[in-house]
Amino acid sequence: MPLIESGFRSPWWMFNGDLQTQLPVLLRHIRLDASSLIIPTLDGDNLSANMYLSGLQPQKRLLILSHGLEGSNAQNYILGMAEAALESGVAGAAVDVLAWNLRGCGKPDNTTEKLYFAGSIQDFEAVVAWAEGNGYTEIYLAAYSLGGNIVLKWLGDQGESAQARGIKAVCAASVPIDLHACVSTLDRWRNLMYRLYFVTSMKWRLKRKAFKFTGKLDLSHYSKVKKFCDYDDFFSAPLNGYKNAAELHAAASAKPSLEKIAVPCLMVAALNDPFLNADCIPLALAQRHSLLTLEITRSGGHVGFLSDRLEWWLDTRFLGFFKSLS
Repeated sequence: MPLIESGFRSPWWMFNGDLQTQLPVLLRHIRLDASSLIIPTLDGDNLSANMYLSGLQPQKRLLILSHGLEGSNAQNYILGMAEAALESGVAGAAVDVLAWNLRGCGKPDNTTEKLYFAGSIQDFEAVVAWAEGNGYTEIYLAAYSLGGNIVLKWLGDQGESAQARGIKAVCAASVPIDLHACVSTLDRWRNLMYRLYFVTSMKWRLKRKAFKFTGKLDLSHYSKVKKFCDYDDFFSAPLNGYKNAAELHAAASAKPSLEKIAVPCLMVAALNDPFLNADCIPLALAQRHSLLTLEITRSGGHVGFLSDRLEWWLDTRFLGFFKSLS
């Protein structure tokens, strides 16, 4: 499928990937009325989610939105995509929108000590199973950053069965499909600001869980966590059945699973994304995979993509891709 060198351009005054990543967070503010719901997981926990209903009921078409690292379904890029889909429909028809929270993110909190990690595909399986159980037969997926890795990994593992389950297409942006490459990039000194923000947030989330569920989480290595790799070595890996960060990164990365994706897929990647490097842009695969479209932009940052026309380009691009398949 096409390997697209995108015509997307950022505003001239957002002159690097850091500004293109950070300023959209500050500039976009959306409020949408939602219905809250709880999705049960196979291990007895739950995931929180928000549901946005179209005017056409009962609806058989659903768009599932998956957020990124340390985010929630209240991120403005999630709300913006939900709003755009409700206004324009998906693939030429009205759609309901489900925006779920990774385990331990958003409100209300999950009911156990467990937290999300980069390979939380069983949680996404629970979301899809909920959609199937509630009568949705046409399911579209839009995923961002870490949520994109989870969704693409799940899709690859599903292979051709994804189509049989009603999955029609997926769009994903700024995806760390190679977790080792992403973590190595974020742990560099030039990304100290991002590392301090995210690692501090992850540690605080972990500590809250430890206080709430006394004796369930061992914090003896807590003070040793300074980098992303430390967090994965001391917490994410052992809490999810892996020996260390290297084993977790190898097992949970979506990159080896992309070959097996059997539904139309659009991946968007910016060359100036400060979180990712070239190993997260699957150039060779895109040139031979019949269902994968890879669009590479020169700018846009990490899940930024505010255009020089001051439009939220990802929303339009994702909906345009879905429509092209109808």
